[in-house]
Amino acid sequence: MRNALTRSLRAYGEMIGNRKAATITQEDVSGSACILLSLFVRDPQFQGQTKERLAMTEATRLVETAIKDPFDHWLSADADAAKTLLDFVIDRAEERQRRKQAKETARKTATKRLRLPGKLTDCTRQTAAGTEIFLVEGDSAGGSAKQGRDRETQAVLPLKGKILNVASASADKLAANQELKDLVEALGCGIRDRYEDDKLRYDKVIIMTDADVDGAHIASLLMTFFFREMPRLITGGHLYLALPPLYRLTHGAKSVYAHDDAHKEKLLRTTFSGKGKVDISRFKGLGEMPPSALRETTMDPAKRTLLRVTVPHGRTQEEHEEVAETTRLVERLMGRKPELRFQFIQERAQFVRDLDV
Repeated sequence: MRNALTRSLRAYGEMIGNRKAATITQEDVSGSACILLSLFVRDPQFQGQTKERLAMTEATRLVETAIKDPFDHWLSADADAAKTLLDFVIDRAEERQRRKQAKETARKTATKRLRLPGKLTDCTRQTAAGTEIFLVEGDSAGGSAKQGRDRETQAVLPLKGKILNVASASADKLAANQELKDLVEALGCGIRDRYEDDKLRYDKVIIMTDADVDGAHIASLLMTFFFREMPRLITGGHLYLALPPLYRLTHGAKSVYAHDDAHKEKLLRTTFSGKGKVDISRFKGLGEMPPSALRETTMDPAKRTLLRVTVPHGRTQEEHEEVAETTRLVERLMGRKPELRFQFIQERAQFVRDLDV
């Protein structure tokens, strides 16, 4: 019976072009199901003295034939229900693969010393209290951040380009992604149900990306990763967004930084009002900023501005509803169904004023 259900779902997945269906096992299909199978056979033959299992190929063929064909017809006749069932089973398969990967990682780390990613520039303080790790995009920004940091308390981990979107990626892609592996190893606290807050190696995890559309996209991907894989890191108050400047306004010996266009216009009306020509330079990325300027504007705890990323704990009914709404929004914007994103854009297109493309 389990074989018939599994084969049918795999075949249906192949028919509709869902390659992930090939990873389905019998346990994924029937592990959470409640099934009653009534079978009458003449001269039953059992396996072993305990007689817990039938050992008859005739019974196997009988059940498989009786179940597979009707189940195939049902899948083909009700596409919506079939897709919902297939997605549910695939989610179970990916969760099984994630648990297997987590066990293997735990087994490996138990027999060897903690390995940190080679591109991580760590801080010198041994305890987590008061330490920070900056997640930056690319080696260029990483170079400026390494030179502008406080070596005792600030670590820097450069990430190559846009990381994997974990909301739409399969478990095997997640396990094979080197950038995310490096990030998990650098933090040292584990993921999902194996997350341990006391093993987090840094007090603050700061996403520091360019002040443009690509930077916002990378920050969104990283927040999605933490929301899906390390939600307790967010509820524990450890995740932050840096606010690097987009413009530098200079008049004579005085230089002031602006975070966005609105801030720039405000400074021109106030700080530089009536002072003649003001030299305005736009930073293309963090890598173009001098290390001293990056430290002064974005990394120095005494002068910078950080945004804390928050998610309610879900202790009250109102917080529980807010968590559920956040989960639905993340799935809508970052999940596997592009039609939901398209619908979101259509609903809000009327509010767009300036398009940065």
